Formats: sequence, C-alpha cells, structure tokens
Amino acid sequence: MPWILLLLSAGAFGVLGWRAWDGHLGLAALGALLVSGGLYFAGRRGIEPQVRKRIDMLAKVLFTVVGMMALLRHPIAIEAADGTKTDLPLYEAISAYITEVDPRTFVMFALVAMAVKFIGVISSAYAWHLLLVGQGIRYPFWSKIFTAFLIGRFIGTFMPSTIGLDGYTLYEAGRYSNEWTRAITAKTLEKFIGITGLFLGMVLTMPFGYSVIVEVTTKLEVPDAAPMLAGAILAVAGGVSAVVVVGLVWPVVIQSLMGVAKRILGVLMVGPLAKISDKVLGLADNFTNAVGAYHGKVGLLMAALLSKFVTHFTTFVVYYFTGLAIGVVGMHFWPVVFGSSIQVLATLLSPTIAGEGAREAFQALLLSNQYGGVAQAVLAGALGFIAAEAATLWGGVFLWTRTPGWRPAFATVDDVQVDYSWIGEDDAGFDAEAIQQRTREARQSS
Repeated sequence: MPWILLLLSAGAFGVLGWRAWDGHLGLAALGALLVSGGLYFAGRRGIEPQVRKRIDMLAKVLFTVVGMMALLRHPIAIEAADGTKTDLPLYEAISAYITEVDPRTFVMFALVAMAVKFIGVISSAYAWHLLLVGQGIRYPFWSKIFTAFLIGRFIGTFMPSTIGLDGYTLYEAGRYSNEWTRAITAKTLEKFIGITGLFLGMVLTMPFGYSVIVEVTTKLEVPDAAPMLAGAILAVAGGVSAVVVVGLVWPVVIQSLMGVAKRILGVLMVGPLAKISDKVLGLADNFTNAVGAYHGKVGLLMAALLSKFVTHFTTFVVYYFTGLAIGVVGMHFWPVVFGSSIQVLATLLSPTIAGEGAREAFQALLLSNQYGGVAQAVLAGALGFIAAEAATLWGGVFLWTRTPGWRPAFATVDDVQVDYSWIGEDDAGFDAEAIQQRTREARQSS
C-alpha cells in the first residue's frame, strides 16, 4: 500500500511538473501539489527508515528541479520602450536584463556582498567559540574554530539542510576534546540562539521595513491585512525571541512555566495533538537543560546571542548589495533588509536543496517592487546565495589539510591540555548520521 500511495503521489507531481513547464500555475497546479504532498507523506510512513531517507532525498531533488522550472518559466509582463507590454517567461526576461548590467558595478558590489557575508561567518564562528568556552572547552579561534566553520559550510553546500555545518563543527569539538556531552550541550544551545538571532533581526527591522508588508498584501489584493500580518510576525518572532532571552537570563522562569504548561497540555492535548505538544515540550526541555549548563554565565550567553544577530543581519544586508550589483537604483535599505529576513526564514523552512527556487521566489514575492521587477528580484536572490557560497567555499582547502594526524595548536578542557590519546582508537572520521545519532542519544539521556 505505501508504494501505491507513492506512485499516485508521483503521478500528481507529474501533473504539477507539466503545469510548471507550461508556465500556467493556478488552482490546478496548487491542487496537484496538495494531493501529491498528502499522498507522499501518507505513503512514506510505511517505508523502512533507510529506504525512506533515499526517497526523501529524491523527492527533495525533484521538488527543487520543478520549483526552479516553475519559477523560471512563469510569464511576467515586460514593458517595451514604446509602452507596449509583452508576457515573457522569467528566464527570457532575466536574459534580456542581464545584458544591461555594468560589469564594473557588478564586480564591485558583488565583492562588497561577499565581504559582508564573510563578516557574518566570522561572527557565527565566534558565537560557537564562546559557547564551547562556556563549557570549559577552548581551542585556537582562527586556526581551529573558524576553519572548522569554513569546512562545515563547504560540506553543507553538498548536503541537505545545515547538517554539514552543524555536524562537522560538533564533530571536531567532540573529537579533539573527547567531551561529547559538553560539545552537544553547546551545539544544542547554539541552535536556539541562532534562530533567536534571526527572529530578533526580523523584529528590529520590521518598523523600518513595514512598507514591504503593505506591498505584499496589496499585491495579494488584501491590503487591509497588513496590520494583522505584521502582528502575526511580531507575535511569533517576538514571542520566540522573548522566551529565549528570558530563558538565558532567568532560566528558572521558563522552568516554572514549563511545569504549568505540562499540566495544562496533559489535559487538553489528546490524540495527534498530544504528539505536537510532546515535541514542543521536548524542545523546551532541551533548551532549559542546555541553559542550565551555563549557570552564572549570562554575559557570555548575551555575547553569543549578539554574535548570532550580527550573523543574520549581515545575511539580510547582502541582498541590498546584490541589488546594487545588478544595477538596481531607487532601492531603500531597510525594506530590503526586512524583506530579506522573511525570505531567509522561508528558505530555511523550504523542502528544496539549499533553498534553491524558494529563495528566489520569496524574494520576488516580497521585494519585486523594491528591486524594480521580478527578474531583478530573482537575480538579486540568486546572487545572494552565490556570494555567500563564494565567500566560504574555500573551506574545502582546509578540509584537504585535515589529515588524520592533524591536531589543533592547543585544546584545553577546564584549562588542562588534552593528550588526544583516544584519537585513532574510537574515532572513525566525520559521519553526519553518526553525529546525529550521538546527539539524539545524549538529549534523550539528559
């Protein structure tokens, strides 16, 4: 039965692919997507885990390809010099526009975008360094922590989600200290602080970029919904940020609220809702357990949070400079930054490989008015990804130098230099799945 459901899902997805190629997305395409997705998730539940992983990867590849095809073949109105309008597929509009870009302007602002992103990567690596220090693990920053971040980003370019970056930095932290529990605790807290840095960026830039919400709701023909949408963003992003910040400063408050929430949810949540509440409460438990390991280190935690905020803010800013790189004039800084913050979150949540297609689609939806057209918005979005990867892909060079005999200049645990005696005996090299399994076991045992 599961395979029959998956075959039916593939058939519905084929209809979606045909509509995407034809350039006609509408209710029929949306219906095909919903049917395909529903059948897929119903069918995959009956497949054994190892096979399910391969099917999920294939589905992600197909979704990425069809998503990009739907985006590039979607017709948009292009106004000619004489005022007449013609519908062209987006890829033709991009081809026509890109010939008008000044090469010197492109190179100059593309390099600026790369430099801005590089600052963000340094800031993110520094946050990881601080969290390890808070667990008593200390390595040289530039030659070990930062290069591990570059290696992780290099690996992550060719792997789903952020498993490469998170997995590799955790692997090296545990490998050279042999303090896996502490390293996993630091990584757990880094994930919460990281998403909080993203939400804080969204909340703090929204007052200056509110016009983006108005433009989007007007485009969707629901202009009166702008205040409601802004309120929803503040409620989610601001609520998560507030909970995490309070938890970092006064963890006992979150622990008390969790006790009350467990009693209430235990009564109200039944059936499928119980699984959702268990997952939410599990995340909260992971957060409070991780924070508890940093008792009395509020200053260090706030510094790590500030570093993650800088990381995400610089990512938003990149898209302003990629707009300048392709010759867009008349943009406003704050609306582009705020709109890009929403796009980044949507990209992280998208089921495509490295956010391809989703990034450009959301940039077009949110910021086509700012960039002066859909083609320019798609180009600026794609260039933002390229600039980010170009700034860090040379991490592959450091991966090449990480021979089995490589060791950091120093590695101390509680100010005592380790002797690396365990390396070569229990260590089997970087294995993303093994790292994930070790992390799950550590969280369950805590």
